[in-house]
Amino acid sequence: MMGGQTITGRYGGSTGQKQQVFGRVDPFCLFAVLPMLSIAGLVMWGGIVILGVVLILLSLGIVAVDAWANRPRGKPASRYRGDY
Repeated sequence: MMGGQTITGRYGGSTGQKQQVFGRVDPFCLFAVLPMLSIAGLVMWGGIVILGVVLILLSLGIVAVDAWANRPRGKPASRYRGDY
């Protein structure tokens, strides 16, 4: 190494914060998910297991999309580097 400097020290470290993939689930999402899960339970109890599994997967998909849409925004990288 030249002068004991690392690659990140030479080229500047990562200034942008890594964005999270998922955020908090909106409580209003539960207005759609909880009835869907209860219907899935009733349908599975009634003997139509495939439809119950599909409803459970759909409700998990709704929660995943909601958590993805509510992920926190990363701080934007600064336009100017401080080592000029």
